Amino acid sequence: MDPFAVAPLDHARLFAILAEAGFDGRLFNSDQHRACELLDRYALAHATELLDRLALAAHLTEARTVDELLTGAAFTPAFGRPLRWLLEYLAGAGLLAANEAGRYQLHGALPVPPREPLRAEVLGLQPSYAPALALHDEAAAIYPRVARGDASGEHLLFRRAALWFAYFSNEHGYYAINNRVAAAAAAPRLPVGGTVLEVGAGLGSATEAVLERLRATDALARLRAYRVTEPVALFRRRAERTLAAAWPDVPLAFDALDINRPWAEQGIAPGSVDLVLGVNVFHLARDLDAMLGEARGALAPGGWVVVAEGLRPAPRVPVGAELPFLILDSYVDVALDPERRPVPGFLTAEAWIAALRRAGFADVALVPDAIRMRAVHPGFFSAGVCGRRG
Repeated sequence: MDPFAVAPLDHARLFAILAEAGFDGRLFNSDQHRACELLDRYALAHATELLDRLALAAHLTEARTVDELLTGAAFTPAFGRPLRWLLEYLAGAGLLAANEAGRYQLHGALPVPPREPLRAEVLGLQPSYAPALALHDEAAAIYPRVARGDASGEHLLFRRAALWFAYFSNEHGYYAINNRVAAAAAAPRLPVGGTVLEVGAGLGSATEAVLERLRATDALARLRAYRVTEPVALFRRRAERTLAAAWPDVPLAFDALDINRPWAEQGIAPGSVDLVLGVNVFHLARDLDAMLGEARGALAPGGWVVVAEGLRPAPRVPVGAELPFLILDSYVDVALDPERRPVPGFLTAEAWIAALRRAGFADVALVPDAIRMRAVHPGFFSAGVCGRRG
């Protein structure tokens, strides 16, 4: 079987589940789905090329552990997690053999990855997905430097501000899916006269999506205050400029918030907000349970948390969207648990549901129902995981 091919899909069943959650063909459709699947194959093509660019193919003619490969290739120990992910990702695609002892081996010649045809098809289907391709290209190009310890992934990737400005934008259709799903989950849970606390708002694209959703449903009057928090000053200043100009009549406030420190010490009074929203940020918490406890503490009784995240299909299954982020310390430097959180980054739907329930949230739900969707297609989906403070 060609590991770069996209398998046929029962779109009717998948889109019926999405329609039940109020999503129509403007956001989710067969072209969008195929483009997302092709992006995953594009990441696999990069991963295949990296095996040669990292000079690992020669080491893998015999079964090797990650530690043996790090030593043999003279890589920095900090590259262990990205390397393990790379090997697991290739093994999952059938391009490497892996055994229970944690050893990996090439079992034949690597196929020539069709990266440029994949790029052309993605852009033919969804031209706005160009920033996702660009981020994968940039990250793959610096993997060898990170492996050698020449510089950190943060230093090499985050100095390219224009790359991130394009990526974290609603003009970028691939990322906008996360924001539109978050808005669909969050807007109905905001009470009349309610207050919102958004954590890790980045450049404000999710904020924009929520405000647009409220305006489209004539519910913008529900909003008494919207506090936009982002610890990266460059992102926060840009978000403040763009959002304040676009939404002059909305009661926006901008601040920094370190999700890994007590929120009350940073000016978030207990019981002071009606909705806590985070889009692709909660998975960066060093202690996930502690962060969810902070979110619950910030909520008034009856308030909601909406954790909008990409969902891993199974606890340890790598997904292509991770390739650019595995070289970022902020992505991998988290507390792990073999049952609750076995790998850094994205969690499964079940893990998020369990985490919210451990934190004391009630009425925990998925928008859309990614567990039912996964039964149709075991892929990488975006969903809002919602929980209410009783």
